[in-house]
Amino acid sequence: MFLRYHFFWRVIFFIIDLIFLNASIIFACYLTQQFLQRDLWTLVGTHLLVFNLIWFVLIYWRDYYSTNFKFIQITKDTVEIAFIHLFFVMLYLFSREQIGIPRLFISSFYVCFFAGLLLIRYTFIILHNNFGFFESDKRRVAIIGRGAFSSEAAKFFKQPDSGYEFVGIFDNIHEGEDGYPVLGSVEDCMKYAVENDIQELYSTILPASSETLQALVHQAEKKLIRVKFIPDFNMLFYRNVNLSVEHNIPVISFRNEPLELMKNRILKRLFDVAFSTVVTLTLLWWLVPILSVIIRLNSKGPIFFVQKRSGRNGEEFDCLKFRTMYVNNMANEMHAQKNDSRITNVGAFLRKTSLDELPQFFNVLMGDMSVVGPRPHMLKHTEEYRQLISKFMVRHYLKPGITGWAQVNGYRGDLNREKMKKRVVYDIWYLENWSFLLDLKIIIQTVYGSVKGDENAY
Repeated sequence: MFLRYHFFWRVIFFIIDLIFLNASIIFACYLTQQFLQRDLWTLVGTHLLVFNLIWFVLIYWRDYYSTNFKFIQITKDTVEIAFIHLFFVMLYLFSREQIGIPRLFISSFYVCFFAGLLLIRYTFIILHNNFGFFESDKRRVAIIGRGAFSSEAAKFFKQPDSGYEFVGIFDNIHEGEDGYPVLGSVEDCMKYAVENDIQELYSTILPASSETLQALVHQAEKKLIRVKFIPDFNMLFYRNVNLSVEHNIPVISFRNEPLELMKNRILKRLFDVAFSTVVTLTLLWWLVPILSVIIRLNSKGPIFFVQKRSGRNGEEFDCLKFRTMYVNNMANEMHAQKNDSRITNVGAFLRKTSLDELPQFFNVLMGDMSVVGPRPHMLKHTEEYRQLISKFMVRHYLKPGITGWAQVNGYRGDLNREKMKKRVVYDIWYLENWSFLLDLKIIIQTVYGSVKGDENAY
């Protein structure tokens, strides 16, 4: 049931969490005032919005509202997100020079908030596991037609948290190997559905290929039974598809691409320019000269490393980086590897902290790159991987990025063929699921990873 009402429960949990968060702040202020005789209401009140905003960003970033109903996992996730919230709150207070807030307030607030988070989740788990939330609201469903897709649908409907009660399959062949009960032939479907209060029918047989199905659809609507169809595209492709209507013509595309919409492309470009401008004016204007001097003192050669990379639609562009290697003839042929003798002492630090990528904000301002997107490859590797990996070039539908979904999930640096396939999977997922909030999430994870350090950065 949680799967069907996932968005609903996310909203409910978010509201309850905010109530607990603000109630914990009020309790901590009251407790501090009682013991220390200090009035914190005005001081803490000025930071209340930030406390809430940090929580909002974290629950989206960490995907805190999952469908996991195990006590150990819930406890682990709650402890982790509470400590991360504490870290960012302390970082914010320190930046505002509000270090005079008593430790009693901080400790009592987080003990109360942490206890509240666990209480509501433990209560939900107990009620869910023992009393079956919304069991009476489960929809009774049946499937018409047997096949690979009907088995996959049946497997989903039988999940305890799907929100459906799977009854069985209607098919003219009464025996099968999938173990799901056959309730009768397709002709028996309508009578059985009415007598057994089935609310939805899912058919793998399309109405255009069956007069029986055409008649069944009309009968079902009269009885307020929904009929839905599961088209079998397996002979053409086995992936998610996007159905759209263009000038009254139904069009099926291989994938959904949010950034094909002009409004999304404009939003992403505006963010890229704004974010890169802020980074340039607050960070690069003083850090670039300092790093330039350090790089030049550490080894002979240019400050910047300029390399041809593959961009959007396969177009070439000059990608900028701080030079992290001694000048060598293999820079355009071979990725940096672990313990690579070509990397300078300063270069090793720049790579570990990802500071070597900072000049690419200039690439963003010039329009060759985006802040977030698939990482660009040198031309030689693009040619190699396009031959070895079937969907490798799909990632070039987007502008390359300084950071990306694959990178924050551990696929960065020099990769073998199998790991490169995984990187492509993550890049294509990003292409199909882009959103502005997803970009923010990736940026936050990138900053966190840079501070923490990445073992794959070398």
